[in-house]
Amino acid sequence: MSGSNVYSRRWFDTFLGRIDPAIVEREVAFLRRHLPPPDAHVLDLCCGPGRHATPLTGAGYRVIGIDLDASSLGTAHAATRSASFVRADMRRIPLADESIGAVICMWQSFGHFEARENTSVLAEMARVVRPDGTVILDLYQREFYARNEGERDIVRDGARIHERRVMSGDRLRVRLAYEPGGFAEEFEWQLYTPAEIAALAAPAGLRSVGSFADFDDDVASSPERARMQIVLRKIGSDPALISPTGRHP
Repeated sequence: MSGSNVYSRRWFDTFLGRIDPAIVEREVAFLRRHLPPPDAHVLDLCCGPGRHATPLTGAGYRVIGIDLDASSLGTAHAATRSASFVRADMRRIPLADESIGAVICMWQSFGHFEARENTSVLAEMARVVRPDGTVILDLYQREFYARNEGERDIVRDGARIHERRVMSGDRLRVRLAYEPGGFAEEFEWQLYTPAEIAALAAPAGLRSVGSFADFDDDVASSPERARMQIVLRKIGSDPALISPTGRHP
């Protein structure tokens, strides 16, 4: 199933239809602490219905949102006319080299594909970012999910969703069964540790400058936290200038 994740309209309505504004506010506050100053061009990659693009535009950023889901892009466009929204594949970002101040990729939107293709996606992000620009990835922490396989029930707006999580190597497989109705869908992602992201980013000219959890600069990513936010900085295009750990030699 790798590379074939397709989010149904049921998924979008259930998980992105209504999000607590306080959650979005916290996420955007974290982004703003690590993004270039307002007026910079920011690419919101896999932007969905624009829950981050809208407040970032309101804060003065020039936002371009990219997603494959046409309906979500329509919702995003209706929410803010100040941002630009484009239907495109994250593997082929339709932007010029070094034309963007920053890229954000939120809520495990990175890792859909096989390992080599995921590496290419990160290289695409690096390609469009200017020198000293920023890439921010919001990801599931692999070690957390390796320790927390299992099943649970999620209740949203009175509907019950049964979730089953299984790790296979470095890949997380999730099955969601919606009740009532019996509709089910499955997703799969490659998950990473902070060190693995740093090593993956280095050949693309990106240096890890921090790995955080809970959108809090004072909380380091760890196996006890489900999500992590990795902040990368573009330092050049020559891999010889960067060590495998993401640090200057």
